[in-house]
Amino acid sequence: MTRAENPSQTEILARMAATRAELVAANHVTSLVGRPRRRLVPTDTPQGPVFLQTPYAGLIAAGLIVGTVLGPGQLVRTAARRGLVPWIVSTVKGLLTR
Repeated sequence: MTRAENPSQTEILARMAATRAELVAANHVTSLVGRPRRRLVPTDTPQGPVFLQTPYAGLIAAGLIVGTVLGPGQLVRTAARRGLVPWIVSTVKGLLTR
């Protein structure tokens, strides 16, 4: 069967052509009118200070609060006692056992 022999197919093709012509005409009109397009804003736009955008924002905030409550002197002593001294001791032990 060819297209001319099948009337339903011919009718469908004629409707498709008419619909396509309408769409082309509508798109041509909107391009002539040139309506303003919406500006796309990315959803992941950073908001707030840079230190709050880091994955360690909670740790930074806790450090700031502890520093405010304890004061800088106590904070330095605590950091040295809990972190720096054990690190130095383990490093020296490692060097001596070689």
